[in-house]
Order: sequence, then structure tokens, then C-alpha cells
Amino acid sequence: MNKLASWIVFAAAGLAFAPAVAAQAPAVSRVTPVVLAYRRAKPSVVNISSEKIVTTSFGPFGRDIFQDIFPSPLRRNVPVQSLGSGFLVHPAGYIVTNSHVVSRATKITVTLADNFKLAAQVISADPDHDLAVLKIDPPKGKALPHLPRGRSDDLMVGETVIAVGNPMGLSHTVTAGIVSALGRELQFAQGVKYSGLIQTDAPINPGSSGGPLLNVRGELIGINTAIRADAQNIGFAIPVDKLMALFPMLLNFERINRAVFGATVQQRHGRAGDELIVTAVRAGTPAYGKLKVGDFLRALNGKALAQAPDFTCEMLALGAPAKAFLECDRGGKTLQITVDIKAKPKPDGNLLASRLFGLKFREVTPQIARELRLPVEHGLMVVGIDVGSPAARVGLRLKDVVFQVGTGYVVDLESLGMILEEAAAGQNPADNAQTRAKIRAKVNRV
Repeated sequence: MNKLASWIVFAAAGLAFAPAVAAQAPAVSRVTPVVLAYRRAKPSVVNISSEKIVTTSFGPFGRDIFQDIFPSPLRRNVPVQSLGSGFLVHPAGYIVTNSHVVSRATKITVTLADNFKLAAQVISADPDHDLAVLKIDPPKGKALPHLPRGRSDDLMVGETVIAVGNPMGLSHTVTAGIVSALGRELQFAQGVKYSGLIQTDAPINPGSSGGPLLNVRGELIGINTAIRADAQNIGFAIPVDKLMALFPMLLNFERINRAVFGATVQQRHGRAGDELIVTAVRAGTPAYGKLKVGDFLRALNGKALAQAPDFTCEMLALGAPAKAFLECDRGGKTLQITVDIKAKPKPDGNLLASRLFGLKFREVTPQIARELRLPVEHGLMVVGIDVGSPAARVGLRLKDVVFQVGTGYVVDLESLGMILEEAAAGQNPADNAQTRAKIRAKVNRV
């Protein structure tokens, strides 16, 4: 056999054995970090369906082109459905989403990852930062997961991020991309501005608002909030560090529980991880003389504390009166401290509204809403406005239905009083910036 023939035989033999060699090559795992992150986060991501009532006009022949030329005086209330996303931050059933997802909602339904549906209520909302906290009450024996939280102060432009949500009602859709930029600012109509946002090219579509933005560990690093409608793959998320900083305000357990505790607790990033530090103690409160500024809280009633929701949600569960058994570090020593949480008497919402803003309210019931053709069945209807009062100056009108004051949702005079009592007593609202902000009420108008 000549050399050429030998080479051909050798090559042919090599080709014959090629499949066998390939079959023995080591397998490449298809389980990527994105897959693992999604699997870790999926149980905590929820679908949010909200219903709100809008008032529309109609003519004798229904809606037609003449309606735009000759508006009809006839009006009716029409229910409108909207979809959004959210995620569980605590096993007690607290959910974070965008404020605009639940704005003016009269009914909210949360669908969990296992398709279990539960009614939800808005605990608080902050339109200035587009954040809201909802609460669901799971059936007895049903454990709820919660999303592991990361940090956003060390994000890198170019690092992989994952968005999970319910775009167009398509439950638990996952998309991936990178951090495109940090510290972005968005401006909207009526002077609304969001700053410090994360920009990402992970596709975020309508219905994904309020869903989590994750790192490759499956940890929460942001809350998806907005997209550029005039561009592709430009989305924005609220950094998780901003959410944690605002959490004590969003879930003000002293106001919600009618309680007096007296210490302000904030989350910060330490060398050993996240930690909770006492930043202020009010004189004359139960915490005064027991907790000190600079104390690090480690446990509450035997439960370890690391982040803002851990402390705030546990304090909410205590109620008032109650005892808070705290473990804290002070100057390198571990201390066991008991704080007696006191109960506060119920406030008079109408009295405070009259004194602060020159307003008088009436609680809305379904019957009143039908009789007066109001756009909502709950809230507080304005029935009196003092001439020259702060309420008159900001343009409130008779029959306006107030459903939110500041960051708190109001359904009755008691909930209104709980919010207004935080305003500076005895000061003219027009002369105090903090009190002035309290009158930035959200209203439905007939």
C-alpha cells in the first residue's frame, strides 16, 4: 500500500471513530446562573390584579364619533381591570409593588406562584417613589415564601440582571439583560420625578411593573418600575437600598398599630452584612432610657434581625400594648432589653382635619356611593371646606372623595386621624413644609 493509500485509510478510520469520541465528551450543564436565580425567586413573585372605577360619559346611542364634538352630560361608573407584579418580602404576607399598580384600586387580587388567589389590601403607598406595600392573609397552615434581598450600592454596569413579572398577564415571565447605567433620573407630568434609578436592557413590558429585578444569585436588587415607550430595551428599576430605607416609613407600625415605641431603626450595610441600627430615640417614650442611638439590633422576641422588613413586620405583629424583647449590641457587649409598647387612644379624624386643613368629611358607604353616583364605594367625602383654608387653597371641592393622604390609604375617619395626628400640632399648615405635604391627598372626583 502506498503512502497516499495509507493516509486515506487512516483518515477514513478516524472518521469512523469520530462519533464514538464525541459521544464520550463531557456534558455541558444547561442549568445556568439565570436558571438558578429564577428558580430561587419564582415562589415569591406574585401577579396583582386590581380593579378601579372610572367615571365616563356616554350618549343616548352609546359611544360614537359625535361624543367628542357634543359631550354628553350623562355619566356612569365603569370598572377597569389592570395587571401588575409584586413580590413577597416577609412570610407574614407583606408584598411590595409599584404605587401606580394599585392606585385608586377598589379591589385587589394577588395570585401566588401556585395559582392560589387571595384578596389584598393596601397598607401604604408612596407615589413620590412609586412604591406600595400590600398585605395578604394566607389560610391557616399555608406557609409563604419571601424573596431573598441583596444590595444595590455595589452594582456594576455590565453585570447580568434578571427581571421576573407578568407582562400582558403572562405569569412568571423571566427576561435577562445587563445593568446599562446607574443613577438615572426620570421626569413625568405634574412635576413627578424619580431619581437614582437602575437602567437595564432586560425587557420590561406592561404588567411587569412592581416585579423584582434580580442579580445572578436570585437576590432582589431592584423593583421594576418604568419603561421608555419610545425605545426598545430601556427599562428602569428602583434600587433595593432605597426600598429598605423607606420601609420603616411605608410600614409605620406605631401609626398602624396605634402604638408608642419611640425608637427609629434603619438598615445599613456593614462589614459582616446587613444590620439594623438605632438612629433616634424620642424622649418620653417607652424606648427612651433603654435603647440608645448606635445600638445594633440582633433579635426581636427570639427572631433574628438583619433587614428592615424583619424588624418592622415583627413589630406590626406585636400590636399594642405589648412587650418587645430585644437583643442588641452596644459597645461590643450584647444586651437583653425589654421595651413596653404602649397603646394610643383613637384619634378624631374630623377634628384634626378641621383644625389642620379646614376640612370636614363624611365616611362613604356603598349606599351613599350609589345615591350620589360616586366613583368609589369607600373613602372620605368632603362635605365642608372653610373659606380661605389650606384645603380651599389647594383646590379641594365638595363631594371629592379622598382615598389617600400622604403615604397612607384612608377608608374611614379613624385611619385619617392616625395619619393627621403625625402633623405638627398647633402649627399653621401653610407655614410648615412637613404638614403641608400631608394635604397632598389623592382624590376621586365626580
